[in-house]
Amino acid sequence: MNKLLKNLSEKSNNRYNNKDKQKPIDPKKNKRLIILWSIFTVIWLAILLTPTNYGEKVSYNEGKRYILDSKVKEASVDDHRRLIFLTLEEKNKVIYFSYPEGSIKDILTEMENEEIKIDVKPVPRPTFLSSLISGILPILLLFGLLIYFSKKAGAGLGIGKLSNKKSAPVESPKTRFVDVAGLDETVEELKEVVEILSNPDKYSKLGAQVPRGFLLVGPPGTGKTLLAKAVAGEAGVPFFALSGSDFTEMFVGVGASRVRELFANARAQAPSIIFIDEIDSVARKRSNHIMGGNDERENTLNQLLAELDGFEGRNVIFLGATNRVDILDPALLRPGRFDRKVIVPLPDQKGREAILRVHAEGRKFSKDINFKSFALRTTGLSGADLAYIINEAALDAARKNQSSIEDANLQAALATSILGRERKGTIVSDRDREIVAYHESGHTLAAYLYPNAEKPVTVSIIPRGGAGGVTWLNGSDNGFYTKDQLFAKLVVSMAGRAAEEILLKGNYTQGAHGDLSSATNIATEMLTRYGMGDELVSIEYIPGSTGSDKINQEVSVIIKSALAEARKLLAKNKKFLELLSNELLKNESLEYEEIDSLYKKKIKKNR
Repeated sequence: MNKLLKNLSEKSNNRYNNKDKQKPIDPKKNKRLIILWSIFTVIWLAILLTPTNYGEKVSYNEGKRYILDSKVKEASVDDHRRLIFLTLEEKNKVIYFSYPEGSIKDILTEMENEEIKIDVKPVPRPTFLSSLISGILPILLLFGLLIYFSKKAGAGLGIGKLSNKKSAPVESPKTRFVDVAGLDETVEELKEVVEILSNPDKYSKLGAQVPRGFLLVGPPGTGKTLLAKAVAGEAGVPFFALSGSDFTEMFVGVGASRVRELFANARAQAPSIIFIDEIDSVARKRSNHIMGGNDERENTLNQLLAELDGFEGRNVIFLGATNRVDILDPALLRPGRFDRKVIVPLPDQKGREAILRVHAEGRKFSKDINFKSFALRTTGLSGADLAYIINEAALDAARKNQSSIEDANLQAALATSILGRERKGTIVSDRDREIVAYHESGHTLAAYLYPNAEKPVTVSIIPRGGAGGVTWLNGSDNGFYTKDQLFAKLVVSMAGRAAEEILLKGNYTQGAHGDLSSATNIATEMLTRYGMGDELVSIEYIPGSTGSDKINQEVSVIIKSALAEARKLLAKNKKFLELLSNELLKNESLEYEEIDSLYKKKIKKNR
């Protein structure tokens, strides 16, 4: 027994004494070595994690029972993994079991007493190569990956650097003010930027401090980026255009250095223009909480504020664009940084017509297309929306193998843009079609007849988007709504429910859930923001706060009043309601001209 233990100790101390010598690594071959090491590491892990079939595994007690019952021919002890392999007398079957730490002495004694042949595999000493593989190589691999991704983030210029593409200006964009339609007043305001860059002495000789920052504010799709390009194109100066997210792409602590690099490049090529789109992503209000906020974004913003303060006499103009001016930091909006706030609004009817004509250039339209009339139907749409409609109309015409784009293609594209695509393949039962026709006829009748209501443009019972049917109303370019006009919106919203009650003889479905939600929002706004309630003036509405029950009660009163008004109107014009629903069931959709013709020829004539 003592001889076996001594043998185990001697083998552990004498194995693997010769160490491999490593050659120095040539720096030029680092990349190749990293690749080879990566492949070797993957292979090593695969070998390490691949399970090996050692035979049948048994419990510790069961293994000892085999030994004591003299059923074992020979044994092998793996002291590294604390495993004992037993070759049984019966068919040379191999089993193995693990033993607890410190119990090997007793097991060896028992096997010696049974005169079992024992082979001991001691714990090997780690070689230099195995130490390198298990310890150093994964660290080197991780470091190599970090360098790789750092270069990807900085495009080869290092962490904190903007890529060559982003830091290099676009030399004098080809866009001009004539390419911008529907924003005449905004263009006039921005012409001053061109004058500042082209003739700075005109202002300096009178002691005037020229504006240095212009913030373009407007809804998405109104043309803020296009305006910035047009300003640079008209001025003929280098144009540095980036997005706010470009300053904090991947690693923290790099935003401030990227801001410094951008402004240094712009000053070096002055006169020039810096344009940051979606500036709210990097210039949000700083947190007032001690533990709150985002240090990376705040550091970037602080550097941006510092750079803007150094603009004086540099002949560099800073343009920013956002649709969330309410969340920008106040320090950025003060005079001396953003001196001007340029509003980029949604286009009015005249502007929409101009935008439609710009996007129609180069496309073959039918001669009977009336863009002025079509613009009336696009209230509230942005320039991007109108561009989409023109392109969608062209696609629709191409699908139908037409030689030119017709008015029907425009109408279909407009409906798709606002209401969603038709789902003609949806299977709808006759009963559901009738209910949808009743419901949409109620909306249409109220919109057509009720005073101060927006007139219907199209009504359809063809499923679109997530709706079973739609009634599309003509909006208004007016900036203000009277109390009567808002109440008329409520009446039109509740007219669908009222129509179901009348035509279904007092019954109704859940189809008005969207109308009820819309009506509740309008009524709440009337009370809490516009002071249009009978008892309440404008107050801040906080759900669950004191006074919210009173608001809810008055909202309910307003909606019930609108529903009663809708019932009264529809009951008075029940023949027209039935006529509309029948026509919808027959034709599936009606335009305003058809609705107007039905009323004047078949209803008004018989009165």
